[in-house]
Amino acid sequence: MLEFLSERGKKWVRTLPPLVKAHFDNFYNMYDKETNLTGLINMGTAESHLVNTEVCNLLRKASERMDLTGYNIHYNKFEGSDEFRSAIAEHWQKIIFNDDREVRLDKENVATCAGCTVALDTLATLLAEPGDVFLIPAPYYSSFVDDINERAGVIPVGVPCDETLDRDAFEDAYAKTVKEGKRVRAVLFSTPNNPIGTVYKEVAVRGLLDFAMEHDLDVISDEIYAQTVFDPEAEFVSTMKLVPASYRHRVHVTSSFAKDFVLSGFRTGLCISFNPCIIQGFASMIYYASVSSHTQSLLTALLKSPELPGIMELSRQRLAAAYHIIAEGLKTIGAPTMKAQAGIFVMADFSDYMEKQEFEAEHVLWEKIYHELMINVSPGQLFGCERPGWFRACYAFDQDTVEEACRRLATLKK
Repeated sequence: MLEFLSERGKKWVRTLPPLVKAHFDNFYNMYDKETNLTGLINMGTAESHLVNTEVCNLLRKASERMDLTGYNIHYNKFEGSDEFRSAIAEHWQKIIFNDDREVRLDKENVATCAGCTVALDTLATLLAEPGDVFLIPAPYYSSFVDDINERAGVIPVGVPCDETLDRDAFEDAYAKTVKEGKRVRAVLFSTPNNPIGTVYKEVAVRGLLDFAMEHDLDVISDEIYAQTVFDPEAEFVSTMKLVPASYRHRVHVTSSFAKDFVLSGFRTGLCISFNPCIIQGFASMIYYASVSSHTQSLLTALLKSPELPGIMELSRQRLAAAYHIIAEGLKTIGAPTMKAQAGIFVMADFSDYMEKQEFEAEHVLWEKIYHELMINVSPGQLFGCERPGWFRACYAFDQDTVEEACRRLATLKK
């Protein structure tokens, strides 16, 4: 039947990537301490399950409080209703600018869409031509590659660096890219970092902004984990708060309700920008990927719920507890980890469990962990790690599930 498709259509008739396939092949075979002791523990998908009950209860209350009239079940602005975008602006005002009231977010700075992936794809299309380059500090969120390249045709170039976001590394990557005849159009990074969980210090983000301003680049700051900071010694500072006012229109923040709010299935993302053309561009392009009017009304009520701050604080407390369990469990089996301060994942070094220090051996180990231990983790090669052996494990589960994962991993043979 493939011959009846267009050439561009044929490329989409393909199997899912192995990690995604592992998730959906076992969608109805997940571990449960009461009903399915041998099921898959899916530590390969960045979702939190720590406050499922509390969020579901809050959604029930929000559904009773939401303004549900004929207005809410018909078409609305593709970039989001005025009410929804105003509620987002009010909530993210506190996240981005804290107590700083000199800069105000309003609905004109917000566009919503069907997930953060759509937000990144749209920004890539609006900011760059096919073949242009985005520089991304590595290790980076693996799906950044697809988000900006699959449809927009933007080329991701990883910049290996640590939590200091080393300026020299970016200068070298920029110079090399330009020498190859490509145009660097923007810097894209996640803060807090995915996959490590680092909360970048203010000086590091300012250095990245200085680099971008010197080279006339836009900055896309993916702050989807901004509300998951559980380390009391870490303080999240939004990139948009640090950029000079004269350059604020060149910094664009993306986020969603997927991680902080434990609502990945709602497929609701957003972009915050002080460039009105970016917001207008979203308004046109999101015709193809807008959020349902009902979902917008429900989430507007959720954002206004007095119970929300307490649930998000509870989520951070449970994240800290789960992180301690997984970090100690990995340490016990000789798999050192990078320190995480936020997010719902940890990077662990399993190189001692590999026959050869090669990425091919890393994939072999992934298959062993998946098929023999029934745990889905993510190989570091997907995140642009320079050295094989690193794996990302998402640990935002209840205590029993995390401990069961540690018990299974303890049976892994070197």
